[in-house]
Amino acid sequence: MIPQDQDELRALAGEYVLGVLAPDEVREIEAAMPTNAALSSAVTFWQEKLHPLAGRAPPGEPPPATWDKIASRIDGLTSTPKAVGVWNRPSLWRWSTLGFAAAAAVLVLYIAVTPLSHGPRYVAVLHAPQEEQADWIATSGRRGLVVRTVTGMTAPTGRAFELWVIGPGTAGPKSLGVIPSDGTLHVDSAPPSVRSGATLAISVEPPGGSPTKQPTGPVVFVGALSEL
Repeated sequence: MIPQDQDELRALAGEYVLGVLAPDEVREIEAAMPTNAALSSAVTFWQEKLHPLAGRAPPGEPPPATWDKIASRIDGLTSTPKAVGVWNRPSLWRWSTLGFAAAAAVLVLYIAVTPLSHGPRYVAVLHAPQEEQADWIATSGRRGLVVRTVTGMTAPTGRAFELWVIGPGTAGPKSLGVIPSDGTLHVDSAPPSVRSGATLAISVEPPGGSPTKQPTGPVVFVGALSEL
């Protein structure tokens, strides 16, 4: 339902322009815009603010060898201890603090003009370790946690992507669920560990998710949550 409150309407329009809403919400907004002047105006506002900023960054494609590297790591992973070694590798967490410049700039502007009580509270940009190409964006707030691919990433054939969180001071990763094939995961009630300073990571797992409640496949995307 399209909110009547102007702050909530503005925040919803911003989420629509950023592309972090579910498909049914997108359809509802697009159906309402022709007859809802306030909604249409809010969407136009965000488009004018965000689209020119994003356009400053040149288009880019993931390196051609990206999926070959992922496949090679999957083929070489034959036991859980190796998977744990990948997860605990210090370089993984160092690279998790990097962000794709254009995506970060858009999010900074979003933070600056969105009321904090109505918009997302935390945001993270996830990318492959040692790469700067943004592949996923995560937002967490009153609507729960939403993780969405921004490059159309899909799991290797016969496998699935699973989302994990490591909160500051926690002992290990906690699963937040298997990411559906459409590339969007909604977590209605995020655990307390989903907060500023936490790391989100995506690993490659069997179709139903990890059978051990710990990552068993390679960690292929990481990002740090920041508070807005």
